Amino acid sequence: MNNLGGNGMEFINLIPNICEGLPFEKGDLVLLNFWGDNEDIELLDLISEGLSKKGVISFRHQCSKRFFENVVLNFVKSKNHISEEYFELLSSFNNVVDIFMYPPSLPKGISEEEIPMFKKNIAELFNALTGNKKYYIQLNIPTEANASRAGIEYEIYRDSLCNALSVDYKELKEACKDKIENLKEAKSIEIFTGEGCTLKLDINGRDWYADDGCGDFPSGEVYIAPVESGSNGDLFIPQITFNGQIYKDVLMSFREGSLVKCSAEPLEKFLFSLPDNHRILCEFGIGLNPRIKELTGHSLFDEKALGTYHIALGMNNLFGGINECQFHMDFVFSSEKVNFK
Repeated sequence: MNNLGGNGMEFINLIPNICEGLPFEKGDLVLLNFWGDNEDIELLDLISEGLSKKGVISFRHQCSKRFFENVVLNFVKSKNHISEEYFELLSSFNNVVDIFMYPPSLPKGISEEEIPMFKKNIAELFNALTGNKKYYIQLNIPTEANASRAGIEYEIYRDSLCNALSVDYKELKEACKDKIENLKEAKSIEIFTGEGCTLKLDINGRDWYADDGCGDFPSGEVYIAPVESGSNGDLFIPQITFNGQIYKDVLMSFREGSLVKCSAEPLEKFLFSLPDNHRILCEFGIGLNPRIKELTGHSLFDEKALGTYHIALGMNNLFGGINECQFHMDFVFSSEKVNFK
């Protein structure tokens, strides 16, 4: 497993614990979709082995770089569409674990004219893997490629991810369950940050969800989709990392559910270049993973850290909201006072 680096055994040793945290039960059928090459295929064997100890049977599908360069790209170059039966087969699985050795990218040798058709095939693939599932789970492997995408030094990324994945999933599931039980009757949230900043969220009629091993790994949060037109006020965020730059003491203002101002000008310019529904406050979450000790500036870890909160802009139709788009961006903060009413 060349892409795991010199300390890859730390992650490999965590695979039994990860499998224990996955929500599948005896008799379940799971598709393991692997974004990786043949040299790392042993990871699938190890995950399959771990799941089999729970009585779970797994099927494997590989999305290697060579598959896209020598198979998908051949369809694109010949202007042929991949058979609908292929996507229907992938769609038939109710449980999917997407395993990423590296983020998907354009294959070598693709021309500008071929990119739209290639992206169309990728979009169909993602829809087949993610749509109408009981569980769709993403597992990022601690590789240099994933660290680079996150904008974090590899050693920090690897150590942060492995620490987070070593959580006791039984205890985490109980903590998430208890938190939701305590919050399920709340109809609104009032968040106090900075000096005099207050943000009110309407959550009336919306359900809480737990990411305790059934969402993005690392796990450890409960979250809810606020009413799309019901967020008003100001939120002070001590630090936001955007495009590799760190912006401190950022003020975000919301009116009737949408972002109307962001004090970090490059971020504001980016957000206001997007369609209007990309600026809807779509999520409020609470971090509950006690194994995440330090904030990295990357929301994948920070939003799960015990004692943190986060909001997000964009898509929430997959967890109880009605805003459907191809964008979801998280912002992590702390608060000494959050009222649930």
